[in-house]
Amino acid sequence: MTTVFFHGLRGAFRLRSAVVLATPGFRADLSQDHVPEALVTEVAAQDVRGKQDPASLLGALAARELTAASPAGDADPFSRGVFVSTRRGNQRSVRAFAGALAAGRRSPSTFSVAGYNIVAQSTARELGARGPSVVLAGQRATLDGALFLAALRLGSGAIRTGYVGHVTWLPDATGRSGEGLAVLAAVEHVDSAVSVSEQHVVALAPADLYAPRGTDGPGGAPAAEDFAAAHRVAPLLADSRTAGVR
Repeated sequence: MTTVFFHGLRGAFRLRSAVVLATPGFRADLSQDHVPEALVTEVAAQDVRGKQDPASLLGALAARELTAASPAGDADPFSRGVFVSTRRGNQRSVRAFAGALAAGRRSPSTFSVAGYNIVAQSTARELGARGPSVVLAGQRATLDGALFLAALRLGSGAIRTGYVGHVTWLPDATGRSGEGLAVLAAVEHVDSAVSVSEQHVVALAPADLYAPRGTDGPGGAPAAEDFAAAHRVAPLLADSRTAGVR
């Protein structure tokens, strides 16, 4: 397991299960950055086509895979919260809504069905989570930032399980296809002491969460935030694969 400490917060936060999904191009780029392809589930571009935005679909697909691999450990859906970072989010839905709004076909009061938070809501629906659902949107949005928000809620006792994710969708020139990535992990609060010899232990300060971003990868490749999200859960995924073959 991977355990994270935040300076100033009581206890530790343990990532108990995780999944990484990526389209073929992103998967190959992650492999070149030392995230083995065996740890990444490949998603075909056609699997993220439909009426729903690709970013939201990727989040939902990751939620289904995580639920299949590690069902929720509690029976109360209100005790589960979802916290997702996204560098680009569901821009297609936002642009479509803006066009309809300008043409007078939609009301500003209905923006909630097209706003960035729909990425978290789609993920939460698949997870059966009815606690808080929050999106960090923007070019500096990181998985660690979403993890910090989850840690605040977990540490306060408001929720018992946090689902932390990072979703990216980069459309191609036509806008009809693209490359994408979804990372999703289940997190719990731990009061007891952690054995450093048995855990992947990470200590983070709030200043570490929103460092200046790296440049976007060329030709729709992952950026620094995307690589960082995959690397955060890679040790956990590697441990689970090793345990599975013993």
